[in-house]
Amino acid sequence: MATYDVALVLLVDPSGAVLLQHRDEDIEVSPGQWSLPGGHVEPDESPEEAAHRELLEETGLTADELHLVWSGPRPYEPDFPHTVTVHVFQGATTARQEDVILGEGQAMVFVPRDQVFDRALAVSAALALRLI
Repeated sequence: MATYDVALVLLVDPSGAVLLQHRDEDIEVSPGQWSLPGGHVEPDESPEEAAHRELLEETGLTADELHLVWSGPRPYEPDFPHTVTVHVFQGATTARQEDVILGEGQAMVFVPRDQVFDRALAVSAALALRLI
C-alpha cells in the first residue's frame, strides 16, 4: 500500500466560482469525476509548493497567496489501495475562463459555487468544497 501526500487548490474567481477539473477516464484515482487542481507532493517540496506547481502545470494559472484550509486523511472509499494525506489550499484569482490553459484532464472550468455539488465529485473535492 502506497502512502503519499497530495495538495489541492480551491481557486475562487471574483464571482465566487470555483475552478474544477474534469478528470480523465483512464486514470487510477477518481476517473471521470470532477476534482480540484492538484496532485502529488514531491519528496523535495512542501505541500504549499506542490499546490503552486500543480496549479501552474494543470491550468497555466498562478496564485499569489494560497492559504491552507485543511489537512487530513483522504475520505474513505472501499477498495482504495493507498493511504493519502490531503492538503487543501484556498486562493483567489482575477483570472477568467479564457485565461485557463488545460494542462491535464478533460476540462478545467470555473463552476458557480451553487452548482459545484451538481457534478460527480471526487471524494477529496467533495470534502474540500464543504469547507467554503
